[in-house]
Amino acid sequence: MKPPLIGITTGYEQHGEPVVSLGQRYIRAVERAGGVPVTLAPLQEQRLLEHVAHLLDGLIISGGRDIPPALYGEDKHPDTDPLPEDRPKFEIALVHLFREMDKPVLGICYGCQLLNVAFGGTLIQHIPSQIGNGLKHRRESTQEPPARHIVRIRAGSLLREILGKDEIEIVSSHHQAVKQPAPCLQVTATAPDGVVEAVELEDARFFVGVQWHPEMDPEAEATGRLMHAFIRAASEAITR
Repeated sequence: MKPPLIGITTGYEQHGEPVVSLGQRYIRAVERAGGVPVTLAPLQEQRLLEHVAHLLDGLIISGGRDIPPALYGEDKHPDTDPLPEDRPKFEIALVHLFREMDKPVLGICYGCQLLNVAFGGTLIQHIPSQIGNGLKHRRESTQEPPARHIVRIRAGSLLREILGKDEIEIVSSHHQAVKQPAPCLQVTATAPDGVVEAVELEDARFFVGVQWHPEMDPEAEATGRLMHAFIRAASEAITR
């Protein structure tokens, strides 16, 4: 059987000439699980988006900066650092195409938030000031090791079936999170402080967003289980 082609969306910065980038960890995570990674820079033409969606077997929305609050109907918080709208608008269009085709989608960190916004949800723009608790969701300095904490997985969810555990320890690096879940999404994992850590679309082949960074914890059992389940779902979706 052919290995599935997995599109991975890229970071997008616009300081003069626009630049796209992608951390190698995402590429390695897909490779290790048996997929072929394909990097995706933002496109604007609908016919090209549809062509890409037909070519690919699965989609990863990678991590990144903050989604512009205007896309979910809110004013900008002082600590929000929005990226150019080209990226999230491209990803939202692509996510809807993949949903229509019932092809698997995995959102990671920003990607989890993007899935929520794509279907009408809203975001906590700055956890420290809007939640105000002591749980560290990201490190304060690059000199520190990545933040880690426990997440609790909801019984009966696809994520619980994949991971095989009620709780796992994860690598965390975010200051935003799902606030109001989109009507079609189910919250399937939470942090001890109640912050949403995962969402999924129940009637889909595989449509999951995780707020943590599995690609930053490549040796973890949970990472292997999640990535292999995603690649299996993508293999089942192959139409080439």
